Amino acid sequence: MKYRLLILIMLSLIINISCIMASPVISIDETVTESMFYSKSYTNPDSVEAHQIVAYSEDGVHSQIHLNYRLTPGTTTSPDGKYSVYKKALDSENGVGVEDYVINDTVAGTETNIRNIITMSYYGVAFSPDSKMYAAPRVVFFDEGRNGQYAIDICSVHNNTLLHRELTPFYIESTKNTPMKWEKSAIYEVYWSDDGSCIVYDVLGGNTDAGKYPAFLVTKRLNLDYRELRKMNGYKDNELESVQEVEEPNDLAKESMPIPGFEVIGTVLALILGRKIKRA
Repeated sequence: MKYRLLILIMLSLIINISCIMASPVISIDETVTESMFYSKSYTNPDSVEAHQIVAYSEDGVHSQIHLNYRLTPGTTTSPDGKYSVYKKALDSENGVGVEDYVINDTVAGTETNIRNIITMSYYGVAFSPDSKMYAAPRVVFFDEGRNGQYAIDICSVHNNTLLHRELTPFYIESTKNTPMKWEKSAIYEVYWSDDGSCIVYDVLGGNTDAGKYPAFLVTKRLNLDYRELRKMNGYKDNELESVQEVEEPNDLAKESMPIPGFEVIGTVLALILGRKIKRA
């Protein structure tokens, strides 16, 4: 019975470690300075203008309401020019016209509706450097819709499936439980670096003030294992062409680098073997 319990614990550890290692997000920079932001170039350079509108203005000058009236969603084009995302008028099932984002495959001549993108800026998504994925801001609802949290979704361009979801520490306006100092917040813009190594996103937050929401900008960054992310989407490393690849450690460093979590597995195995030896 004890051996079975130890084996179950070991299997659980292996599964958990595998899940951790499979995540494409290496780390998160909670505060991205302007110098950090401009240390990277992005797949849609036009989107940087949206960052500058708020970053180079005085705090509170651009309210969320004013920005909503001022900004007109533009077309985001993939680096290879084969895909574009834009907002268009669609007909719902009951015949009422609604606007939503679509992804256009210019080669195949097809359009796919990509639902529930939540942003206040010019561009709805950010494409990966290889044009095979996109990152989009969405809202995930909890507690039967009473509590909603923003997320950055990484999806496949080809089949529009979700590859990875990263929840952000910001909540939407209608939530009852808001663990932040602001009453309201909105994801403003999403950017993907040219080398694939990170996804940057801007958040506007503020408090209600006579119907206006003075906006304050916070920028965060998801640092990615781009190889792992491509693998999750079914692509091989040898397909990388112009995209700058992640630098790998040399052979000596590889030999000396510990594999995360395997010390724990080794300890469990030692306990099992030790018990067997004592019993013999």
